[in-house]
Amino acid sequence: MYLQLSDLLKLNGIDPKDVLLVRHALSHEGVRKCYENGFIHEYTQIQGKNRKALSNYKYWMVFISTSKTNCKLHAMYEFKAKIPFNEYTPLTDFPAPEMYNDNVAIYDLEETNLFAEWKERLIIEWGTSTQSWYQKATNNKPVVAITSDVIEHFEGYEKSIFTFNELEEIVDDMTTGFGRYSEHIAALSNVNGVYLIVDTSDGKQYVGSAYGKDGILGRWKTYVETHHGGNKMLIELLNKHSERYKKFQFSVLQIISKNALPREVEAVEAVWKKKLGSRVCGLNAN
Repeated sequence: MYLQLSDLLKLNGIDPKDVLLVRHALSHEGVRKCYENGFIHEYTQIQGKNRKALSNYKYWMVFISTSKTNCKLHAMYEFKAKIPFNEYTPLTDFPAPEMYNDNVAIYDLEETNLFAEWKERLIIEWGTSTQSWYQKATNNKPVVAITSDVIEHFEGYEKSIFTFNELEEIVDDMTTGFGRYSEHIAALSNVNGVYLIVDTSDGKQYVGSAYGKDGILGRWKTYVETHHGGNKMLIELLNKHSERYKKFQFSVLQIISKNALPREVEAVEAVWKKKLGSRVCGLNAN
């Protein structure tokens, strides 16, 4: 049974009735721009002037969406006052200036040190009502994880060699947003390229290419999900030896710009297949 966020608040001497939970979704362009440029505090302060309920809470606990209905703690603020917009001086470099208008007020929020050690690490399940961007902290919000603050550093494409289990961890981080492999995710998602899969049981090789939305990592994600990635000879292999995927090793042979056309990537892939002989004595069917 999951620990509830309300229990965590109580353990830290905070009455959940005093806390407003706010969830910002990165799928919203304005939120994403503010998050990337360090303006979530300002973004949160700008609210409809007629939202009377917002003034009833001592604390605002702000979360950022990660995957599905999970979200991670961004900061905990103390509500100080509601300021009419005409008495406020807007920030000149705010990434979402369209939010400044006569229909809003500024809910003055002061960042606290509460849960500061768990910023970007405390993951909760927001629930299916993701359209409801704010809720009471008395609602059930399971604590999914408090992630490690250890970051695994990306050491370069030429050193990108992963076992299936290691790749599974990276893809899981891509899905949950825990952040341990954030450098890997950024690097491997932002390039197209040619990759190599080696069946370490017998040394046979498969050469593939990636040129989709999430680059190499997007393509590798399909192997974590399906084990075979839709490749004919890998499917045949796993039909005979269902656990063999656990012996697969993944590496990057060559990175290619995301601006390259699919046919250009495939042409590079064909050269690597010839170099390594993966059609003749490997796992490439064509």
